[in-house]
Amino acid sequence: MEGLREIQTADNERVFVIVPKSFLHRKLEIIVMPVDDISTQAWPVGFIEQTAGCFASEPLVRGDQGAYEIREELA
Repeated sequence: MEGLREIQTADNERVFVIVPKSFLHRKLEIIVMPVDDISTQAWPVGFIEQTAGCFASEPLVRGDQGAYEIREELA
């Protein structure tokens, strides 16, 4: 699914969003919500560099997933 996310400052009652051409002539859902602290919306500075390769010394192992649940068929 293609999406679009923009963060703007509302200086008046109107906010303009330029949409990709692939959105033209389609129904769009537009949700407007305030973002009080934009810093919580992204990875902290240096996060990738600090965590890259942290599992290099020990392999990741997927544990036992248990028995598959048998469910009734839907009508």
